[in-house]
Amino acid sequence: MKKFLALAMIAGFIYNCGHKKNGLLLPFFFLGSQHTTNGGVPGNSGSPGVVFVPGDGSGNPVTPPADNTNNSGGSTTTPSDSNSNSGSGNSNSGSGSSGSNSGSSDQTSSNTNNSNTSDSSNTSGSSSSGNSGSSNDSNSGSSSSPSDTASGNNSGSGSTDSGSGSSSNSGSGDNTSSNNNSSGSSNSSSGDSNTSNGSSNNGNSGSSSDNSNTGSNSNSGNGSNSGSGSTDSSGTPTVAVVVVEDPKGEPSFNYNTTINIPLNLTVLDNKSNVVSGATVLVYDENNNILFQGVSDSSGKVTGTLTVPTSVGNITVDISIGGESISQYISLQSVLGINRTIRYEVNLPTVQITDTDGDGVPDNTDIYPNDATRSTEITYPAEGVFTVAYEDLYPSPGDADFNDYVIQFKNEEDLNSSGKIVRLRGKYQHVAKGAGYKHQLYIKLPVDVGASITYNLTQANGKVEVATNTVNVTAASLKSGYQIFEDSNKTIRGQNAHPGDVFKPGFIATVEIVFNAPVERSKLGSFPYDLYAYVINTKQEIHFPGLYKNNNGTDKYLDITGFPWAILVPGAWKYPYENYDIRKPSETGYSEFNLWVSSGGKEYKTWYYDVTNESKVFPVPSDSSLLGYLFLSVKKFAIFYALGLVIAGGIAVYFLRKKQSLVV
Repeated sequence: MKKFLALAMIAGFIYNCGHKKNGLLLPFFFLGSQHTTNGGVPGNSGSPGVVFVPGDGSGNPVTPPADNTNNSGGSTTTPSDSNSNSGSGNSNSGSGSSGSNSGSSDQTSSNTNNSNTSDSSNTSGSSSSGNSGSSNDSNSGSSSSPSDTASGNNSGSGSTDSGSGSSSNSGSGDNTSSNNNSSGSSNSSSGDSNTSNGSSNNGNSGSSSDNSNTGSNSNSGNGSNSGSGSTDSSGTPTVAVVVVEDPKGEPSFNYNTTINIPLNLTVLDNKSNVVSGATVLVYDENNNILFQGVSDSSGKVTGTLTVPTSVGNITVDISIGGESISQYISLQSVLGINRTIRYEVNLPTVQITDTDGDGVPDNTDIYPNDATRSTEITYPAEGVFTVAYEDLYPSPGDADFNDYVIQFKNEEDLNSSGKIVRLRGKYQHVAKGAGYKHQLYIKLPVDVGASITYNLTQANGKVEVATNTVNVTAASLKSGYQIFEDSNKTIRGQNAHPGDVFKPGFIATVEIVFNAPVERSKLGSFPYDLYAYVINTKQEIHFPGLYKNNNGTDKYLDITGFPWAILVPGAWKYPYENYDIRKPSETGYSEFNLWVSSGGKEYKTWYYDVTNESKVFPVPSDSSLLGYLFLSVKKFAIFYALGLVIAGGIAVYFLRKKQSLVV
């Protein structure tokens, strides 16, 4: 049984890794701790070698990345190859003793070369070299190599050193070396001791400018370095410099429980040329995908992320040639993601399988055989959202938020450019705690028409309106498409009073296929403009933040600043009829007022914390989106219970049998 469970867990892990819809993207350029703080911009970390710096407003660093490196020609570090370093003013030749070290060790070597001195001592298989010429060169570095075998060749103009040595290191160890060279006719220091295990110490000759390099290399296999290497202050070779120009601030509080964050990225190579075809994947703390796009001919990726305000961090993966780097971003006070990614390495040229030729590799393409779409984004990733309306607009309501309640979720299909090509929605009528009649509409202010496929069923699956497809114009979408008719006809009870037995309402399924891809700026972000139309008063009720009065105030916040519509994650248990969510004696959510008084900065998940169950309607869990499933489980509960008992008995039998065999 234990083996079976272990195999099931492993299979599940492999399945999740293989399905990019969940947001997992491997491998990385460098293996190691993912959340490594590199760079000087608070709230940012990344995979090793990713450095974060502030920008000047045009995608350029205000100051170079913090390091101790004098870079000339940039870094061209690649993951695997032989090791070769070349530079001016250094030439090492001749032969010397060599050291060999294997296993796990800490290695420290130091060379101090002083003019006009002699005598040197070398221990543990290290070699020292005479130096001639004038040099002002200092190098220090450390390397930690799980498995490292390297030989170095340094060539350049100037005098020639004799007595060079080589070393071979394998296993794991920490190496720290420092070389200090000063000018003089002879650099063979007296009393200079070199202690190392399998390391090589070579003097440098020739005339050269001052260079100081501090680096830390973590390599598996052979590393390749040519030119002047670039390393950040932590000693990790710099893979990419991310210029951060994110707009900061606090969004205005209007009772929204989600936030829309614009995304604008530009990808450049190590020569500042734009990179097209880079796959960008954004996901939240739970690996739920928020966005996927491919950089265009100008190296840009644009879109919008819609996340609950309770989400604290997101991850941005940028993949080229099957290898990727990651950025981990804190969303605290972030109003947008504005960044330029400047690679410091030669980018992979490996061709990745892309069956439909849309620029998105098959391993991250949700629709690998459909060039018109590549990504599917679900809102929410799991479960449903609840929208609850007060229907007395423009008069203030009683704040019980049960007049007209809908559970719903949406899906978007995006193409490789991040534009929306399809929009799907499933909506269920949940409550009607009012005498007025309502209709549900969705307004999409786009400039293209669409074909819409629609059906309506009862909660038990009985068809009310058979599946049909119609063509609509852009004008029709802008004026609003009807999802539910008269609310008196789409639910059999009110589901709003103490003692009411929950009776799930009708379910509408809608798919909108746009005639041409739609930009996010035109469509708007989830939950779009989903509004209730009150038949009795002929008034529309929209979310706050969408419409303004002539004086600039929000049209859908009342004189006290309170909304007529609220969006809540999950299958929300709204207050009973006439129970004001704001009043301490009536609310089932005592954290609601605390959330409001903090301007939305605290108690961000107030809707999950029912503090008085007697004040709220016992709405079933998220599965009620398909209400007939809930009814089926209730109807056949005895059979499910019996099945569990039988399964448990079988498990006990086999465990006892196994135990008797062992004894």
